[in-house]
Amino acid sequence: MQSLMIKILGIPLALVLANFLFKSVDFEFVQPFIWITVILAPLGVLLEYIMVPRISYGKQLTIDFATSFVLVYLLGLVLPGVAISLWGSFLVAILVTCMEAMVHKHLISDHMDHSYR
Repeated sequence: MQSLMIKILGIPLALVLANFLFKSVDFEFVQPFIWITVILAPLGVLLEYIMVPRISYGKQLTIDFATSFVLVYLLGLVLPGVAISLWGSFLVAILVTCMEAMVHKHLISDHMDHSYR
């Protein structure tokens, strides 16, 4: 549940940051932030439940990056008021993956603490 809350707060923050920093990312309305968060956050939690105990940290981040990249780009094409290029979705995916890297480190260390006590 902690991971979901971090994603619900972190994904829109990454999108707003990308909107202000990168010219290749342009959100005209607030609704795309909400829709992208509603889709990415639960999917990210589901992927964490599947991946964290089974595959390496590097592979987890690679899958998170690829998922974020593809979904942000496709949602940018579908949602009204969004203009995002491939480069823009790449940059957004990097921001989201950086957030995910910290979440995964926390989950792995928390899991290791509980496993060896």
